[in-house]
Amino acid sequence: MKRSSILEQRRKLVNPEVRQSVDLSFQIVDRIHEILVQKNLKQKDLALLLGKKEAEISKWMRGTHNFTIDTLVSIEEALKAPIVEVCHQKELAAC
Repeated sequence: MKRSSILEQRRKLVNPEVRQSVDLSFQIVDRIHEILVQKNLKQKDLALLLGKKEAEISKWMRGTHNFTIDTLVSIEEALKAPIVEVCHQKELAAC
């Protein structure tokens, strides 16, 4: 995905902890989008699977939503695919 140079310059000025949180949020959204594409689904389909309004899913997919564990589990169950992988210290080399 191509990024704007202006946004990248501004991004460098953001607090590292906030930047890490936003980066992780975008990675989650990218993964959800990847699964939707693989399964030939749209955001509307995900909304139906979760019993949510399409507008809510659209907000999530902007990359600034603070996903809860429960929400991530619901999405994983609905899409039948993993979204987040947790690596333990002894497994870090494999991740």
